[in-house]
Amino acid sequence: MIFDCDMGSRPETALALAVLYGLDGLNECRVVVVSSTRSNLSSAAYCEVVGRFYAGAVSGAFGSFSRTLPVGLLADGAMKDDTPMLTVPLSRKNAEGKPQYEHGIHKLVDTAVAPALVRNALTAQFDQNAIVVLAGPPTNLLQMLKLRDVPELVKAKVKHLVAADPKGAMALAAAGWPTPIYSISPSLGTQVVFPAEAVEKEFAWSTAHPVVDAYKAAKAMPYDSSTSELAAVLYAVRSADKAFALSEPVNGVRQVMLAPEAKDTLLKTFIELASAKPVPKQRFRRPVAADPAKAKPEPSKPAEPVKP
Repeated sequence: MIFDCDMGSRPETALALAVLYGLDGLNECRVVVVSSTRSNLSSAAYCEVVGRFYAGAVSGAFGSFSRTLPVGLLADGAMKDDTPMLTVPLSRKNAEGKPQYEHGIHKLVDTAVAPALVRNALTAQFDQNAIVVLAGPPTNLLQMLKLRDVPELVKAKVKHLVAADPKGAMALAAAGWPTPIYSISPSLGTQVVFPAEAVEKEFAWSTAHPVVDAYKAAKAMPYDSSTSELAAVLYAVRSADKAFALSEPVNGVRQVMLAPEAKDTLLKTFIELASAKPVPKQRFRRPVAADPAKAKPEPSKPAEPVKP
């Protein structure tokens, strides 16, 4: 999974990243790239904080370098202002007066050039085994398409792309993105809203949660959030989910809509995934069965993993 966003503009993006790591924890996908089009070090730092929260703090996956995967950042020379949903979590201190959430991004060289990072990640994937989620402007992906041989690489490696905003999907289609493109219908994001009550209640298993801190800092509580970006993540991984319906293609893009009477089911799924506890990373880990009684025993030899 490649997740390209503009972290810091909307609290919805933090929830979407939580859903993505929730799916990763179920072993339904593997996150290989997180990048931001928001030219701001705090944006990249927050993305790394969330990655650490869901991986390294539990499993020690950071190793001796104390870093997760590099975070891609758009460096266009015009650094954008900080926003409370970034600065509040990053400045939070623990009881000892130390940063509550550690990260390793303090200057531009601590990030990666986003278009090159995505391209390089694609080269390491099996054919048709990568999925791209766009949760912000398509700037990084449009720049990547201009790199040498990238359209052919994308065609070989990417199964499909899902954009939270139809405008981003149409821009990529017009630029010649060579694989199927889906966009989330704006009506889906407004029909299914993430409730403030769930942010207060369902994440209570942790006294310090970077997604909760960002959500509460973004606006005056209580407020509900759109779920277009959450839907983009979920559809990217679970395209066969019965909560979704598809339109006919228009200019090479199909819209993902809410299936009839699926509102409550979809909201429950969003809440469960976003508020899921971190799962220790293992090289071979079977997907978690929805019903533990139906879970199959571990094989004597691990199966070859196939993940988007």
